[in-house]
Amino acid sequence: MATTKVRKFGVSPTAGEVLDFTEDIGYFDQILGDLGFEKSGSYTWRWRDEESVLKIDLTRSKDGYHCWLTVQAMDEHEHRATEVAQVLHAHLVCQNS
Repeated sequence: MATTKVRKFGVSPTAGEVLDFTEDIGYFDQILGDLGFEKSGSYTWRWRDEESVLKIDLTRSKDGYHCWLTVQAMDEHEHRATEVAQVLHAHLVCQNS
């Protein structure tokens, strides 16, 4: 079996650094559900197809939530990560590659 690449991104309302979203959890439930993500925990959503797995984790912050997106795929699948960020009216901040 081939090794799949894993990339982690911060999803942030501001480009260049990971800042928190001030929206409530229902905001993420609605938008991510519309994108086809399934809620797999209190602050976690997953989406998968034959080529990739995307996971979104929220972590509590002082003013709301930090949003982290992990992409596991044979190729980078950055276009999928970009789509998620656009729907959240946010930017990707690359954490690793």
